[in-house]
Amino acid sequence: MTAMAATARLLPRLSLPVTPAMLAHAARTTLAALAALWIAYALQLPFSGAVTVLIVAHPVHGTVLLKSLYRLLGTLVGGAMSVLLMGLFSQSPEMFMLALGLWMALCTLGSTLLRNFQSYATVLAGYTVVLVCMPGFDAPDHMFDLVTSRIASVTIGIVCSGLVAALTTSRAAERGLHQALRRSLADLNDYVRQVFANGEEGQLAALRRKLAGAIATLDPQCEFAAAESAEVAPLRDTLRAALVAMFGILTTATSLRESLHRLPSDTASQLVPYIDSCRDLLERIDHTLSAPADDTAAQLAAIDRDLKRLIEDIEGALAADNLPLLVAQDRLTEVVDELRVALAGLRALVSGQVPETRRHRQRLAFHLDWRGGLINAVRAALAVWLGGALWLLTAWPDGWMLMAMVVPNAGLLALRDHPEKDAVEFLKGCVLASLVSWLVLLYLLPLSDLFLWECLVLGPVIFVAVLMSSHPRTVFMGVGLAVFFLTLLAPTNPMVYDASLFLSSVLPTIGGAALTMVVFRVVLPVDARGHALALVRVMRNDIRALLTNRREITPAAWESRMHDRMLRLVGRMRVSEMHHPSLIRGGFAALRIGREIIRSRRLLAPLAHDPAVSTAMEPARQALRRLGQGAPSAELVSLRAAARNLLDLVGEGHPQAPVLARVAPSLLEMAMLLGRNRRFFHTFPVT
Repeated sequence: MTAMAATARLLPRLSLPVTPAMLAHAARTTLAALAALWIAYALQLPFSGAVTVLIVAHPVHGTVLLKSLYRLLGTLVGGAMSVLLMGLFSQSPEMFMLALGLWMALCTLGSTLLRNFQSYATVLAGYTVVLVCMPGFDAPDHMFDLVTSRIASVTIGIVCSGLVAALTTSRAAERGLHQALRRSLADLNDYVRQVFANGEEGQLAALRRKLAGAIATLDPQCEFAAAESAEVAPLRDTLRAALVAMFGILTTATSLRESLHRLPSDTASQLVPYIDSCRDLLERIDHTLSAPADDTAAQLAAIDRDLKRLIEDIEGALAADNLPLLVAQDRLTEVVDELRVALAGLRALVSGQVPETRRHRQRLAFHLDWRGGLINAVRAALAVWLGGALWLLTAWPDGWMLMAMVVPNAGLLALRDHPEKDAVEFLKGCVLASLVSWLVLLYLLPLSDLFLWECLVLGPVIFVAVLMSSHPRTVFMGVGLAVFFLTLLAPTNPMVYDASLFLSSVLPTIGGAALTMVVFRVVLPVDARGHALALVRVMRNDIRALLTNRREITPAAWESRMHDRMLRLVGRMRVSEMHHPSLIRGGFAALRIGREIIRSRRLLAPLAHDPAVSTAMEPARQALRRLGQGAPSAELVSLRAAARNLLDLVGEGHPQAPVLARVAPSLLEMAMLLGRNRRFFHTFPVT
């Protein structure tokens, strides 16, 4: 029975679902790891190239390329810092530990603020110093050789991973992006349809959070596909504009639902023809999304023309004399316009053509967690100093291995929601790796000195470990097994079978994994509730910054960042078992108010020196300056009064009447949101 067949039968008994894609991914990774090990033997380099393969492994080729690039970059920076710190403090271990702790703190702070593989590369630059310097601390003259050896090993692992992925996969990232974008657009279509049907708010809110998470994951998928395909790379700006528009639909469709709900039945009837037209277009979009890719581009072009025509029809019927109807018309126009931009992204991806009218470059923005970053930085520094103190005070010859466990884990696990639980799973993986490597080292490998036999022995273990790391429930156990199976085995050419050396490595490895749990339980444990309340404060403070003109921000950045904060808030509240739905509603209200502020400011920018407009807007300015400080009812009255003032100017034939007719609904929207979320904006201090 082959290793793949045996594993496929074993894992289902462990309640781990195994798919053909997972088996293929595990087979590719095992092949790349063994190839890297063979090259390392041939060049007399360390085995860490095979470990690199296991770390950068991913089912998608584009992801492997990007992760490999950032791993190489992090290794280069860490290697340079290793040479610098060892050159400065090789004769002073205490000063070296102090500097190492500060460097690790800086890198952990950066990894908390960054995302995806940039985050990984930053923390890698920190703990690479430990992996390079600690083994050769007693021989600083050889530090440059150690650095170049590690860089060479990492490069071998990267080349083997990329080569095997290139030979055995075909544009998986582009195909995955295509499928994910179609799926998200279909869900978004369903969301808008439920808005028209006046769906229940709780269900809409759950679907909104699901969609926000799905849209956020599309951004890195665009990067992976662009790295994999030269045809996708020029489309990144168009695709990002589509993602921003998808976030916009989540917000404006909610506003549309509420504005429709407020309309009297006789007034709402005036919108029925436009809503029916939009429903028909949604049906056509659904049909197009399920059609073969060859027919999609032409169908999307026809839908785009009809959406544009619908916008023109609605704008031609704007009711400046009826504020509630005007609000609903304005929101419907926004939803249709955002839908056009979102579909343009899929159209560009299907056709492979950059639109003739190129949009300004847009990037999604994400929450910069300075509070969490500083806590993680301090914890990482304390972990370095704690491990260094144990090593120096005990004069333990293998104490550096304990540091090589604790320090990377302190940085890598800091970004997890449950780092203390993940540390337990990692410890289980290390213990399992110790047992398996003991069996392999002393009983199986000595049976033959052929590399083929070594592959037959190591391959199944690596294969199972990769499968375990592919499942969310066993990911850290699998990573611990994969990485430390090879690390404890320490394969060389020729192989050394030394039980005492093996046991001296096992103790600090398991001890370091156990100490990692202590670090996250005792040294600044993760406070999910504190993180949630900090997010609420940040959202309120950002509204104040917008109102006082202290922050210039694009609609795309505001929309994506606030949706990211909402996802984080929901996650932190779930982890801490907080039950305050008013915080979630208030956070979404803050997102919408900020969007309306930015939109109104952009529309009114050309009219900054118009005295009539300035006078009409003055009640709104005063109300927003008092946000969180005065009586909520006074703010609502002032915002509504400003909206009426603008409509009076429209009725008097102001030259910029269409613009003023667009700003008035924004003021009414802000008044409604402030009225419904008084507790969020008034009970808690804004600053």
